[in-house]
Amino acid sequence: MWDKARKILYRGGEILELLMAAAVVAGILVAMITLVPELARYWEHRTTAGAFLEYLDAVFNVVIGIEFLKMLCKPSSANIIEVLIFLIARHMIVQTTTPLEDLLSVVSICLLYTSPSPRDGLLS
Repeated sequence: MWDKARKILYRGGEILELLMAAAVVAGILVAMITLVPELARYWEHRTTAGAFLEYLDAVFNVVIGIEFLKMLCKPSSANIIEVLIFLIARHMIVQTTTPLEDLLSVVSICLLYTSPSPRDGLLS
């Protein structure tokens, strides 16, 4: 009986996960549509300092959304690491950071690549 209830709950969780993935797709599509006015605004202010960074911030939001969608649809440690790397890269590129924050960001990316995966048997 408990096994059957567990399977039903697990299946319900998978369905909810797919619904959230559909909601993320809708958000990505809206964000992609809003890139058109962002590009026009960037073109208008292309000589202004920081105009490209504002446009790049909007593009990174779409890219991170796509990576998050991939993570929802096919969860794996590789997809999770990709999302984290894009988040760290966005922080380094778009935000005004100190050299120490940049160093910590680079070190954190290195740690993500060198950390053991669950397949190695080192993590439980």
